[in-house]
Amino acid sequence: MPLQDVIVIWLDGTFKGGNYRSMRNEFDENITGSAPSSPCSDEIDDLICNQTKQDLIINGVLVFTVKTVEEAIETIEIYSQARVLFISSGSLGKDIVPKIVGRYPLIHSFYIFCFKMFLHTDWASEYIDCLQMFDHPIDLLVRLMRDISLYFIEQGKIQLEFDEPGNALTYFKYAWNLETRANTRDKVPPNTKNQEGFIMQSDYRASLNLLEGDDGLIRQAEKRL
Repeated sequence: MPLQDVIVIWLDGTFKGGNYRSMRNEFDENITGSAPSSPCSDEIDDLICNQTKQDLIINGVLVFTVKTVEEAIETIEIYSQARVLFISSGSLGKDIVPKIVGRYPLIHSFYIFCFKMFLHTDWASEYIDCLQMFDHPIDLLVRLMRDISLYFIEQGKIQLEFDEPGNALTYFKYAWNLETRANTRDKVPPNTKNQEGFIMQSDYRASLNLLEGDDGLIRQAEKRL
């Protein structure tokens, strides 16, 4: 049983394109009451963004960054049978999400980044079963990695049922890598994710507990090789 393709289509490919800086500064000043974001904190977010793309690629996920809605549709056409996850800003998502849902019913995982989420609740509420909104890029990336990890775990279990322990082990190791990377991403420096101070996030263990240990999924697959 072949491995299922997992595709991330990233419309714009960064959290800094368009009006990112102005939106972020407006958010900092009007919502949190803090000073506008510094170039340093922007660079940290951008570095984490690029590192996460690489983490996805080396763990079995194809990542396509596209600049226009037309490019996004073309990529979906090519990979319409794959597991596709779609990242977009709120303004672009308002236009493209209805088009994708109407034409490609198998693609039902959207991650929308917008500082003022209340401005997008009217259109986004129609897609609550397949759409998540985030007001910070790191939160979006962590959620994306964990969702893909969960999908890999389920696919690995299916591979075990079909007596394909090698494929199962590949899925489980990808899942473990993404979970540990997500926990690392969730521990961000001050002034990037939490405006009031640095809060050390504890590791999220639910999926790791399934994968690790003598009775964990990784060991189960290894025993059946």
